[in-house]
Amino acid sequence: MKIKIIILTLFTIMYSYDSYISFYGSGEKLSKLNPSNISLGWSKLFDSNTNHYIGSLSSLFKSNKVRLSMASDFNFNSINDNLYFNQKINYFSALFPIKNNKTTLGFSLSPLYRINTNITENEFSFIEGNEDNPPYAYKTEYDFEGGPSIASMMISTKGYEDNNYEALIGVQINYIFGSLYSNVKHSVFDIVYDENGSFLPTNEINDYYTGISSYSGLGFEMQFSISNNKHQLITSFNIFDEIDINFSYYDDTVPEQLELGINPDEENTYKFSSPFEINLGYAYKIKQNRKIIMEYYNYSPYDSNSDFNLFNNSDLNKDRISLGFYTTLLDNKLSMSTGLYFIKTYNDELDSNRNGLTFGLGVYTIPNFSIDLCLELGQNEIEYNEPLSEKYFNLYLGITAADTWFK
Repeated sequence: MKIKIIILTLFTIMYSYDSYISFYGSGEKLSKLNPSNISLGWSKLFDSNTNHYIGSLSSLFKSNKVRLSMASDFNFNSINDNLYFNQKINYFSALFPIKNNKTTLGFSLSPLYRINTNITENEFSFIEGNEDNPPYAYKTEYDFEGGPSIASMMISTKGYEDNNYEALIGVQINYIFGSLYSNVKHSVFDIVYDENGSFLPTNEINDYYTGISSYSGLGFEMQFSISNNKHQLITSFNIFDEIDINFSYYDDTVPEQLELGINPDEENTYKFSSPFEINLGYAYKIKQNRKIIMEYYNYSPYDSNSDFNLFNNSDLNKDRISLGFYTTLLDNKLSMSTGLYFIKTYNDELDSNRNGLTFGLGVYTIPNFSIDLCLELGQNEIEYNEPLSEKYFNLYLGITAADTWFK
């Protein structure tokens, strides 16, 4: 079933999603970003938290403190006048200095692709009868929950320093794991009409099946940065090895019954090839406490067996341009930031243009503790047989606690 059928004919209630177009591939790819990054127009390479250096892989070593960090967001969306709200946790991380201001080792947990959604068809479909079988009507309800996650190990170090120039390196190794649960309820009805000719569904018969997609694989990310007193050039790329998906199919089974140890009726193994991500960025230091940033991001999707993808829809290409500015105040106890972004998402069947404005506030008044807040306003115009308009208002919260260990 193609996603345009879902978009045009289904009533949706959505939880934990970034956009309405999260029904492709394995769901919405999530970003492990702190609000101090998001406030700069969704930058992955730069952040406005210069107290704890938590937002750029190559700069993690710049603090000699142990840091524990997490971030969460609250999303308010309006899609063709339908309102939705959700909340999700973006990541947890722990950073440990190995050598003061020279090398840092870190670990993090975060989702990779995620979709937690209930979808119920709003209209009945009808099957004509024949001499042997009467006509009947049906509708289907879908439940999706979960998706693959990432456990990461990070190393950040100063690669080279000479006079006014500094070269930085960050490496991250990712282990992909986790499962996506899919539950389908298929309801069949006899066709009966009342005296006014209105359809009355009767004699409901329900069929259930549950699918579990279990992921495993490895990934790798590297980030390079070179800078002097005024300028900084930075780039990163991210690839995954071929990821294995073991799909287990349970006929006439609801998820609660799986706790009884039921064996699957069918098992298949799928693979999807490595998606590729690259970021290119430039920062200019206006003054000691002020910077402007520019960044370009490209995501090339994975290829996979279409039978595995949600509703048989393939992953999408993404291009993003980000512009941002930040400044620190009150002797670096506060930071103010803002950004613009333009994101184009597309494949052979879908085209999306997303743009927005971000505002950030960092509060560092308590020693060794920081709070990063970001407010995002944006809209997404989606072309898929019939245009859809999405407007959103998002609030992001990040908390970092630090302490001096191993001194």
